[in-house]
Amino acid sequence: MSGVKREAWIWFLVIGLLLAACGGEVVATAVPTSQPTAENLPEITAVTLDRPELPRYDSLEMAVTLTADYTNPIDAREVQLNGTFTAPDGTALTVPGFWDSAAGWLLRFTPSQAGEWQYAVTVQDNRGVSPAATGSFAVIPSQHHGWLLPGNQVNPDYSGRYLVHHDGTPFYGVGYCEALNILIDGFDVEDGVRLFDTMQESNQNFVVWWPLYGNTPLGSYDRYTQSNLDLIDLVVADAQSEGIYLIFTVWDHPELRDNTHAWGTGRWASNGFKNLGSLDSFFVSDEAWAWQENFYRYLIARWGYSPAIGMWQTVSEINGTNAYDQTDAWHSRVNDYFVANDPYRHPTTASMAGDVDWEAGHLAMDAPQVHVYALEDAVKAADTIAGWTATMFNRAEKPNWIGEFGVGGDQLYPELFHNSIWAALAAGAAMTPAEWNSGGFWGRPTEAMNADLQRLADFVADLPLAEWRPQALTIRSSEPTVRG
Repeated sequence: MSGVKREAWIWFLVIGLLLAACGGEVVATAVPTSQPTAENLPEITAVTLDRPELPRYDSLEMAVTLTADYTNPIDAREVQLNGTFTAPDGTALTVPGFWDSAAGWLLRFTPSQAGEWQYAVTVQDNRGVSPAATGSFAVIPSQHHGWLLPGNQVNPDYSGRYLVHHDGTPFYGVGYCEALNILIDGFDVEDGVRLFDTMQESNQNFVVWWPLYGNTPLGSYDRYTQSNLDLIDLVVADAQSEGIYLIFTVWDHPELRDNTHAWGTGRWASNGFKNLGSLDSFFVSDEAWAWQENFYRYLIARWGYSPAIGMWQTVSEINGTNAYDQTDAWHSRVNDYFVANDPYRHPTTASMAGDVDWEAGHLAMDAPQVHVYALEDAVKAADTIAGWTATMFNRAEKPNWIGEFGVGGDQLYPELFHNSIWAALAAGAAMTPAEWNSGGFWGRPTEAMNADLQRLADFVADLPLAEWRPQALTIRSSEPTVRG
């Protein structure tokens, strides 16, 4: 585990769980206010790095001591901590800091170049911006490759339809959905998330996750639950150390659905934003948007540092929420926030349910996706998956994927699974279709499915698809017994 030692994370988790037992959440820190003067600006009084030297694409944590006027440390309208990091070649990157009730003010950063880096840390409150606290740290070469980006964002000669690592190394996503419970196989102090170990055995590299489902940090819109923040910290840090990329879902559809929706009761009643206003107002209110911005800034500050954030899934199956006529406008607004404010520019994605072609959403997000469940037999499944993939491939030069797919039971498996993942690759997808897994009716990945994923992973391991810039080619046969 990079950046922060695992023992420290475990310790924070234990502290967080103890705090939770007493209602422990990130709470407002009262600081006496004073009249602004030129001499009375906020101040950075100390910056402590967790180490003076780190490998390229590893992660650094900085503890910051400061004085500022604010009543709520997660309201960026009151107080903002920022760090500007300057690379050896002069490139500068500004990242937001965040408040942790156990550790105080923190900054997390991942450097992309070897050499000496300079940092300048400031805090802003209602009086203005503090003088910068400055310093430096060393970055040494490593075998890490960094976070994921569309190919043409790394090299303008590359195709934007495939993802690559920040250093240009090829990437093809191989994985599935374990959205509801990423700890379904348990957590080991020494080895971390056991699911990641199982995935590694068959060379899988991504998983779709809904971190708010069952582990929401939203104790309220203006207070975050420390124990759940710590749990997400553990998962993200372990994913980074294991080489697993998380499709990190900001809003899973139940979080934004109430019992008036046709899908039935959602989880709005346990969403901390309910304390601010109605679900309808969540999508249109200026105050609700201001607190959403605070939440999104916090996500970026706390977890955006990690190359393990494969993509931000801003919303999963938006037609399963109460967004209704605000669907396109609200999605675009959230998407644009992450595009504008994530210094690492992790790709954005989002989805609709029900085999729907969401053109407006696809044009807004970085990585279009479709969810496909209308699958009746193993052979036709390949054609269905290829058809949706081709639609997205031809619409825009963006990495596309089938964000969820599958059928319940085992009758059509493993043939349906095998045919679907290879059909997607052949039709131009940037990742394997992500089969839905949650146990019960939907089952778990079988030995045969994992073997299929490993064969595909081995095949694509070193293929520079973005560099090759594949183009669509359609081959048809009038002979019904011929199929590819």
